[in-house]
Amino acid sequence: MRAVQCFCQVFLVLLARVAALPVGERLPAATVSCASCSSLAIEIQNTAAALRNIQLCEYFRFCEGDWSSLLAHDFALPQIRAQDRCLRNDFHKETCLKAIASGLQKYIPFLLSMKETFTSSNKQVTWMCSSTQRLAELVMNQINAEFGSIDLGESALEVSASELVSSTDWDRQVKVHVVLRDFTKFIEKTARAIRFNSTYEWCPGNPPELSQLECGAE
Repeated sequence: MRAVQCFCQVFLVLLARVAALPVGERLPAATVSCASCSSLAIEIQNTAAALRNIQLCEYFRFCEGDWSSLLAHDFALPQIRAQDRCLRNDFHKETCLKAIASGLQKYIPFLLSMKETFTSSNKQVTWMCSSTQRLAELVMNQINAEFGSIDLGESALEVSASELVSSTDWDRQVKVHVVLRDFTKFIEKTARAIRFNSTYEWCPGNPPELSQLECGAE
């Protein structure tokens, strides 16, 4: 009984402290943990690359990794570009995280639409979809905690997720390949940016006397 009373007292004290915070005050960044973001992004990258290679080998018979004949297909899917400022020599945390969060959210419907394509690797696809959604949520939480609620905006893509359902199996497989190919590149750069972001706060301003290793450079 005494233990219950002690717990209630502690809970009430904590509740009072939270209530004392000014309305609209952001939570400190430390309260929103993205410690697992880097490792999660790398796992997603590895899974996407594996699924891409499985499809190339099983359907297109490009088991040696040469898919140059498919490079002409492009849907202008999201990529991390110079203007997103995710590179070490021009890193801007808010701009970079917004680009990552926006790109992840746009890829999710495309990834979900691929489940029927991989009958033998359906568990991997399911895990990749749910993990990408989780990573997007973690990044958004960090953005909201540090910079406040933001609108990522919408930009039109040349192909919608519904268009993956094509009249021929060949067309559908090509579109799935493009999604996996572009997503693998996107998530690879995302993992690198998140890893750099996790060390960026330890070297504010990136003073030249700090080594690249100390500042988490690639």
